Amino acid sequence: MTMDRRTVLKTVGVLAFGLQVGAETLQPAEAESTGTNDIEARRKAMSNVNEIVVRYLSAWNERDAARRGDLVAKTWSEDGTYVDGARQGAGHGDIDAMIAKAQEHFPGYRLALVSGIETHHQYVRFSWAAGGTAEAPLYIKGTDIGIIADDGRLKSVIGFVDAAPARP
Repeated sequence: MTMDRRTVLKTVGVLAFGLQVGAETLQPAEAESTGTNDIEARRKAMSNVNEIVVRYLSAWNERDAARRGDLVAKTWSEDGTYVDGARQGAGHGDIDAMIAKAQEHFPGYRLALVSGIETHHQYVRFSWAAGGTAEAPLYIKGTDIGIIADDGRLKSVIGFVDAAPARP
């Protein structure tokens, strides 16, 4: 198999970028003021980003109030926030109530991950979709961007709708 120079450079660039995903980059002054334990805790928190996203989607899908409340607490920090074009919440109680209200408005809808999970520094981005089924006929797709707190939970999430039915 023969690759031209451009393809080789692109492949090397993608591989180099892949090696950097999730890595912490500290300037010398920051390295001196940041303890090794802090760096290790941050790396561990970021290594669990897939679990965070799975719990996040599970919280949106959970209809049992007690289980949903538990998922919200495990997913968001105590001061965590969520905001999108239609709703917002701050703290576990608000976020849980916000999700319950969204479930009332969209019965039968379940969010599913439809993209890879991208992360760098403390940020995470992923896309989801819901609907397009007999129980939930309208198709909705969105992209959420979050900030991971030092404890490995979400500090904040900003949601964007990428595809939705036109409003009447």
